[in-house]
Amino acid sequence: MPLNKRGRPVVAVRLSEPAGHEAMPRQPQQQPAQGRQVEDNVDGAAAAVADSLTYCCVPTACPRYFAEPIDVRDPGDAVRVVCNNVACMEGEWMHSDCFRDWEQQVLVYLRSCGRARSWSEKQRMQNLWTKKGYDLAYRACDCRCTKGHLRKDLNYFPPPRSDAADKKHKKHRRKNDKPMAMLTKGGGSAGMCAGGCTSNPYSSGGPLQSMRPQLRVRTSSFSSTGSSPPSSAGTPPLTPGGGLSARNHFEFFADPEQAAAGNIFRRRKDLTVFNALPRHQQNPYHIKMEDEGPHGNDEIRCFLLTNLSTHQVTAVGCVVCQSRLTIFDKYPLIDGTFFLSPQRYNTDMQVMFDCKLLYLNAVCMRCLEDSLQCLACRTPWSGSCLVIGTMYAYDIFAAMPCCAQRLSCKHCRRTILDPSCGFNFFSEYSRAIRCPFCHVQDYHFIRPLEQSFIVKPDVICK
Repeated sequence: MPLNKRGRPVVAVRLSEPAGHEAMPRQPQQQPAQGRQVEDNVDGAAAAVADSLTYCCVPTACPRYFAEPIDVRDPGDAVRVVCNNVACMEGEWMHSDCFRDWEQQVLVYLRSCGRARSWSEKQRMQNLWTKKGYDLAYRACDCRCTKGHLRKDLNYFPPPRSDAADKKHKKHRRKNDKPMAMLTKGGGSAGMCAGGCTSNPYSSGGPLQSMRPQLRVRTSSFSSTGSSPPSSAGTPPLTPGGGLSARNHFEFFADPEQAAAGNIFRRRKDLTVFNALPRHQQNPYHIKMEDEGPHGNDEIRCFLLTNLSTHQVTAVGCVVCQSRLTIFDKYPLIDGTFFLSPQRYNTDMQVMFDCKLLYLNAVCMRCLEDSLQCLACRTPWSGSCLVIGTMYAYDIFAAMPCCAQRLSCKHCRRTILDPSCGFNFFSEYSRAIRCPFCHVQDYHFIRPLEQSFIVKPDVICK
């Protein structure tokens, strides 16, 4: 026992609670109300983000299935698809690269299907997700739910890119741009300055500076791939002295900007005119929107604009309703479609295509929908399957015969071809063939509209 200084034992005394008072348990420290609200908001936001995330539903294996889920609120370049099974729970989004790989597999299958074997690769791509092609290829579009088939949602349009992405893209393009030769007043070209800047002969504040700051030098000579049509980036007309042509030479152009660029065709400001089409046709599969070739050197566009500018034609008439169709410098070229035919409809303009002299005709998009009926069987003729804004190298009215009268000889009136069989290619109906009865070789299936169709009264009154 321990002792104190005086040698007495030290007694340890334990203090107890006063009588009638029990030991109270220690209460946990309460969190402020503001802190609890912040935690609730964070938990709610996390739950909302989790609910908006989905996974790639490509039928093949996705290498980024768990690593990169797709945010439905901001899908970016993801592609939306639809399953015809209403109870499907596999999702409706694919990564863009996963969709492209899967689409190529479906196209491979489409090559071996019925009438698609005679289509070109461009036609297969255009018709794949429409009724014309999907009815043949749907067997290759099995969904992972095993009870339905996938199809690209043509009514979905990706959201516009953010401002930050646009600025980054523009900055990247400016960084990679290469200096090009500039046309000087003396006919020469201005190169690079000592400090790396490109000299500009139009930087003195003249009247052309506000119209077009830079003008590229281009020639209009023919090459093996076609000719270079005048475009919005073309060179201005030049006089023999090297300067710009006189003011009265610009009177043919529609506006001063076209005069400065040497472009006789108008530039389309918007696409509101195509709102008159059915909803399922308001997409790039039914409306030609982009060039096929690199750097805007599309073969069809070059061919059309070169021949039209040679004839100084800026508008054409519809062969059905005679309405005027303005020609634009980029796709879609007109509010309808061009087609070539050995038959003269309403124009004398002839072009050389595939070593043949053919007439260049046009049909407006309204007359493509529902305007004609067969004179013999009264079957409505519809061109809704044709792509708007481009050109076909055959007669579109002869390419889709409906009865034996449309496939008869022009001279002996006997049926040359059975309508149930037909040709494998649309262009074969526009070829000159020999009648097996009277032995006359002619374009038997191509005839004037009044000999094959009845034009509806409301179309004539338009």
